[in-house]
Amino acid sequence: MKSNKLIGSTYVNILKDEEGHIKFAYGYEVDDKEVSLNDLAMLNSFLDKLKKQAENDFEERLDKSEKEFSVEKE
Repeated sequence: MKSNKLIGSTYVNILKDEEGHIKFAYGYEVDDKEVSLNDLAMLNSFLDKLKKQAENDFEERLDKSEKEFSVEKE
């Protein structure tokens, strides 16, 4: 069985400000020596797709009590 070497990770932080607004902040940490520019481009594309899906899901959510929502790249 082949082993895999971790060369980076992605994360999503769910934050709530003092007014109760929800914010998602996402980003990634990578080993610069192991990751190519092509890898980073694919990773950014993947994260942008997740951001768009999250925004769509928020618009269609069942609980409409949240008034504000944002997704930002850290």
